[in-house]
Amino acid sequence: MKKTLFVLIGVFIFSSCEAPIEVEVDDSEPLLVIEAQINWIKETRKTEQKVVLSISSSYFSNTFKPAIGAEVNIVDGDENRYVFSETIESPGHYIPLDTIPYVLNQELHLNITYKDQKYTGSENLIPVSTIDSVKQKSVFFFKKERTQFNAYCMDPKNERNFTFFEFKGEPLEALECKVYSDDFSDGFIYDGFIFGKNIKVNDEIRFRQYGLSKRGYHYWKLLIEQNIQGSGGGAFQIPVNLNGNIKNLSPSNAYPLGYFRASEVSELYYLVK
Repeated sequence: MKKTLFVLIGVFIFSSCEAPIEVEVDDSEPLLVIEAQINWIKETRKTEQKVVLSISSSYFSNTFKPAIGAEVNIVDGDENRYVFSETIESPGHYIPLDTIPYVLNQELHLNITYKDQKYTGSENLIPVSTIDSVKQKSVFFFKKERTQFNAYCMDPKNERNFTFFEFKGEPLEALECKVYSDDFSDGFIYDGFIFGKNIKVNDEIRFRQYGLSKRGYHYWKLLIEQNIQGSGGGAFQIPVNLNGNIKNLSPSNAYPLGYFRASEVSELYYLVK
């Protein structure tokens, strides 16, 4: 793709001009971006099951391009097939016609066909520890007062556990996420924490913790470190070199972006004191 950039050129104090300079900017081939989530909230037994498909944008774009007309299904360990249908109100968003059952540690296989390309990925429904309590306190951060919130959980002993903390609410400036592994806290209490400013009494914050596989942990850790969740652009801005757990089965070099996550979720709503 050829784009024209206007560069302001100043030559000491004698003159200045605005000159068009033509440069070649190669946009990478558009890729399929897959955001697939199977969430079971343990406290309420409610479920969130969706697959969002889009097309990656060029470097200069910041728009969501839905991938419409795909065939999507998930097959469980008993060979039961759950077909997903694209919603009319939200193109590119696919939801199951029948709810996938709540079976911990069960392996699920995601299958997608889009424009004659076949994609597949698998993940287990990973269990998670319960968020037992939330505590808040005032702290000074860079000489400014902030409110710190800690969500406490008990780590199961003699198990490898990986989780994903998510903090959401009106008083927070943006959705905040953190990952946790029990490398140094096996069998002990651990927590996920956030700092907030301009927090008021009776503001509500939703605390969530998602179970992750080891591969999922490393994926989300890299994603958070690259500050994707704070960019406002969504998953279509995932860096090309960040590979998830989904592959293209067709004879193509078009490796998909995104991740298929299946998680038990612990959820707690907290009113600020």
